[in-house]
Amino acid sequence: MVVVDIRNILADRNIQLSNVNNDCIYYLEEKNEDGNNNLFVLEYDRASRKERLVSNYSLEDPTFVEHLFTFEKTLMLILENGSNSLWLIELDKKTGTEKNRRKIVCTGAFKECMALDSRHLLIYMSPDADNSEVFQKYKEVTGCECLCYLYDLEESKKYFVKSSLVAKVGCQNIKTMTVKNEKFVLLLDPYGDESIKEDFYKEQRWIHNDIRDNIWLCRLNEILKEIKAGKEIITKRCIASADIKALVRYMGISKNKVYFRAKEFKSGAEKICSYDVAVNKLDIETDLHSNDDSVMYIIEENPFKLFSVLSGVEKKYVKGIVNSDVELEYDTEMGEFVSCIDNRYIITNRTLHSTEDKTSFDYCFIYDTKLNKYESYSCNSFVKGDTLILY
Repeated sequence: MVVVDIRNILADRNIQLSNVNNDCIYYLEEKNEDGNNNLFVLEYDRASRKERLVSNYSLEDPTFVEHLFTFEKTLMLILENGSNSLWLIELDKKTGTEKNRRKIVCTGAFKECMALDSRHLLIYMSPDADNSEVFQKYKEVTGCECLCYLYDLEESKKYFVKSSLVAKVGCQNIKTMTVKNEKFVLLLDPYGDESIKEDFYKEQRWIHNDIRDNIWLCRLNEILKEIKAGKEIITKRCIASADIKALVRYMGISKNKVYFRAKEFKSGAEKICSYDVAVNKLDIETDLHSNDDSVMYIIEENPFKLFSVLSGVEKKYVKGIVNSDVELEYDTEMGEFVSCIDNRYIITNRTLHSTEDKTSFDYCFIYDTKLNKYESYSCNSFVKGDTLILY
């Protein structure tokens, strides 16, 4: 386990963590100095343990919300206030110099965005007062609540995304992964909440629509070309699907594999499955026993791990289910299980509340199961792979 303790650097600061990699941690900080709102883009070097200012901006609009995406050589900073426009700023990681600064205007009100790679940004827009009729007609034709745009930094060009699938799923249901040096996109297309789909199953004799969950796999290069060409149907492969009788839900990614949960409503059988993108192979990883209320399942999405946590009066028992073979226990008073690193270190969180001033304090616990040694820190924490960040 690697512990990166940056509490002394980030203490009493308005920090937004954006990315943790093997070399650096990137984060944003807002400060009000002499009545001016300033935004700082910062880097923490894990080897030298030093903080470096990458760039800074004066925020003329105090309502700006920031989004930071990190890549091998560049950073992409988005500033938006929920209006019909946003600022896109591309920064050189090493020098902090601006490579691009663009104001992008779209139809509607900004909802969300995500970078597909260092060059392409997806932008989702929701209805606003000036365009409510446009959005209503669009929804009647496509079934989509939002309009979607693709922006290409190198071309300085915006494309309207005509694929209703891409427009429908939204940022939370788009995942990227790299397999054999090729970038892929997962489009997660679940049919509503789990409870809604199970209710449809119970009433299926009255329902004639195709009630279906799908997980689609696309090559990034293909999907970008097809969006730019204005195609409504993109090239995709369905790697998991379930009709009204069952359920499929994405769980995570690890190396070449996509993990998902499958449940059959009639029998109640529930499994964790994986799809290996490199060899096009589907496997069942394990069975789940979701009817046991005393067991809680905890996942780490990327890299994917699955743990079961059984709660007792004085102890909690942790067992690795997928991509972990740990079988350990810890004291219940340490709080909620977060992760287990190196099959040895249990990480938990606990929030304590003060009855006097009604404040709360977050604690991170580290339990070394081999040495039977506990450590606790009053701070926020973040786990990424075998790295624990204290901040």
